[in-house]
Amino acid sequence: MTTSTSDFMAFAPNMTLDGVVDKITVPFLVTHGEDDRQIPMEFAVPEYENAINSPDRYFKVFSRTEGGASHAGADNEAVPANYIADWVADRL
Repeated sequence: MTTSTSDFMAFAPNMTLDGVVDKITVPFLVTHGEDDRQIPMEFAVPEYENAINSPDRYFKVFSRTEGGASHAGADNEAVPANYIADWVADRL
């Protein structure tokens, strides 16, 4: 359990799908904002690329122009939230 920001920052690199993402066998969506300063794009791309057993995988990058380009869509949360909701609804 983390009790401080420094504890969390030491633990954060362990939060990964390495070793399990290739076992995903359901639709899989990876989203990322082009201005995300917390998580670099190079961490998002392998999650998509390694989901080799997903029958329907998709990688969506939110641009500055459309909004949702900051981490977790902080610059316009509605854009990625609506996109994700529509993506899931299309597959249910």
